[in-house]
Amino acid sequence: MRSMRRVLVQDLLVLVVGMAALILGISWHEQQVALRQQADARAAAALRQLDATLGADLKNVQIQGAVLRAWWASGLLDPTEPVQAARLVAPLLDAQEAVTSLNLARADGRSLLFLKQGGAWSLRELQPRSAGARVRWMRLDAEGRILHTESWTPMNYDPRTRLWYRLGAAASEPVWTEAYPFYTTHDPGITFCLPVRDAHANLAGVAALDFMLDDLTAAVWEAQPTTHSRCVVVDDHNRTLILPKEDAFISPPARRAAFLRPVTAAFLGQMAPLLSQAPPRGIGSFHYGGSGYIGRVRMLQGLPGIHWRLVMMIPEEDLMGPARRRALGLLLLSLATLGLAVWRIRRLADRAATPLSRLEGIAEALGQPELPPPVESDIREIRRLDEALRQAQADLIEQTQLRRQLEHSQRMETVGTLAGGIAHDVNNQLAAILGQLHLCRELLPEGHAVLARLERAETATRRCAQTTKALLAFSHQSRPELKRLNLNALVEETSVILDRLLGGRIRLILHLERALPAIRGDAVQLEQVLMNLAVNARDAMPDGGTLELGTGRNEAGEVLLEVQDSGTGIPAAALPHLFEPFFTTKEQGKGTGLGLAMVFGIVKAHQGRIQAENVPGGGALFRITLPAAGRADDSSPSAPRQLRTETRLAGVRVLVAEDEALLRDMLGDALTMARAQVTTVPDGAMAWRAWQMATFDLVLSDHRMPDCTGYELLQRIRATGSTVPFILVSGQGLESFEAALAQDPAVRLLPKPFEMPRLLQVMGEMLANRSAP
Repeated sequence: MRSMRRVLVQDLLVLVVGMAALILGISWHEQQVALRQQADARAAAALRQLDATLGADLKNVQIQGAVLRAWWASGLLDPTEPVQAARLVAPLLDAQEAVTSLNLARADGRSLLFLKQGGAWSLRELQPRSAGARVRWMRLDAEGRILHTESWTPMNYDPRTRLWYRLGAAASEPVWTEAYPFYTTHDPGITFCLPVRDAHANLAGVAALDFMLDDLTAAVWEAQPTTHSRCVVVDDHNRTLILPKEDAFISPPARRAAFLRPVTAAFLGQMAPLLSQAPPRGIGSFHYGGSGYIGRVRMLQGLPGIHWRLVMMIPEEDLMGPARRRALGLLLLSLATLGLAVWRIRRLADRAATPLSRLEGIAEALGQPELPPPVESDIREIRRLDEALRQAQADLIEQTQLRRQLEHSQRMETVGTLAGGIAHDVNNQLAAILGQLHLCRELLPEGHAVLARLERAETATRRCAQTTKALLAFSHQSRPELKRLNLNALVEETSVILDRLLGGRIRLILHLERALPAIRGDAVQLEQVLMNLAVNARDAMPDGGTLELGTGRNEAGEVLLEVQDSGTGIPAAALPHLFEPFFTTKEQGKGTGLGLAMVFGIVKAHQGRIQAENVPGGGALFRITLPAAGRADDSSPSAPRQLRTETRLAGVRVLVAEDEALLRDMLGDALTMARAQVTTVPDGAMAWRAWQMATFDLVLSDHRMPDCTGYELLQRIRATGSTVPFILVSGQGLESFEAALAQDPAVRLLPKPFEMPRLLQVMGEMLANRSAP
């Protein structure tokens, strides 16, 4: 029998080793294929990112040019008035770092040239030959004020002979030039030309914005996916517009000499295999100079007059090297583990068969009144397995109880989710009601008889908001809103409710220390603490007794709140587990085991602590310690109550995204009354489209919306590089976003329901902070 068993074990080992080797081989092959696919996907994504980087810079220039063209066509911008033009144009140019110069050339030959030199803008005024063919330079500050004007000097130059003017004058729409050396700086670049025509389609002039290839190259170098990547952009003549980041092109003079050179075998020859491919196919992988590369080619789309090819080659080592090394390490580790497992199996084969058979008998006997005798073995794992099986016998006894607790927890979670959803919907309506009441008050004259009724309606609405906040706290979707509180007043107010709750057999006594320091707390949740402790005390005194509520201070200056009853006390074994969820000393069906756990959570959220002890002579004492409010909390500025005083919103462009129609309409009306320019949309996707089509000074967005949430909208806007002030509101708790948004000073979180004075105050503060130097 032993010989037969050994043969079977050996055959089993051979089978296991063979199958393991096959699995490892297949896994290695599949892993290499997956790595290749991931590398190709990363290369394609990197090229798309490069496309987006270039396109964003160039499209920003187009937007800036469209603004200048509109100003000129409307008469707001006049090239014959340099002082006025400088005050208007300089701030716009200063906001766009990519533009190096702007030329405003009239059809009669007069022109203004804005030129960036050493980070500051200068203005050159040119008069044509008919006016003496002369120029003068002016130095500007950041706001376009003229700091110094030089004398007129002769200059025989006519901008109408330049390539950019001729191209713009012949075009019906704005167009980009091909790359060429600039007249002023001799640096190669491209120019965005915008013809300006009058109402009769006669040419008034051409506006031209210059963009240097060196600046584009710096942006591409910064965006390249890996250290050894090579990115090149060429035009339809294969001329180099953006150079790869190589030692030969690090210095500006070297780059200036290399720009506009055609790609040949002698110049950037490594790119030749890619340029021979038709975009967007490219080459998946190729070898050059003994190294493997993954290459991609893509056409730059959406820019009139620009026919560029974006070429990228990334070393396979950058994309796949670390992953391959990790995979090889895992393969070697797997082989070593397999060898060790084979050795262990052979070693354990002879010693494990009999003990395992006895363990099988024990496993079959689980659940019966008695188990077979313990297994004796020198193998520690078998002894532990025997102990585990015997522990499993004991665990079966607790299984039913644990299953009941799990089902109860799931029911409580369902109730909490339902409560949170209800609170969200109610908060949307409450915010709309508060806003409409506020608008009514603003539209009525002072002293009107209806104002008092509107105030009472607002008070009732705020109380309803406190109720929904309690629902959110129950479902763990909101943190307590800590405000300055008088604890004595809170205890006195709650005692009125407790008198009715306790019935006539329990006497309620208050011991309140006068001149008690204020605390920072949430009145609703602290009332819930007192209610839960009072209910537990009532259940501990079925024949009646005394419940004492007291306040005071300890030696550290902290505020104390004590609840003491004369009931049966707390069993000593239960004291360490008193605040654990689902722990209860009550009979089944009479307690959930959640009351004291909720009390513990609320006290902890108030930065306090709670302890329980038995009182000599009978009864229990719960002592809550809370920090006293500091002097910095003595006062808090109240929100302005009058919409008419919100003059700082005049002309502010506000984008409002809110899926609740009533609330969205109310916000539009209120902000319009505050003289803001309001655009309202019903969801995040439409808000994103509106953002892309227009410019806004502030965004106000609900969080829970279809297609695109408020937080996702914020991420999209921030991805564009914009720091526009953003207010994120929701009818449910927003605390989960605080950690992610704590580093963004231009974001504020505002829970619903909010009052319009508070919203207007927040908007004013954010706009003031943004405009502050």
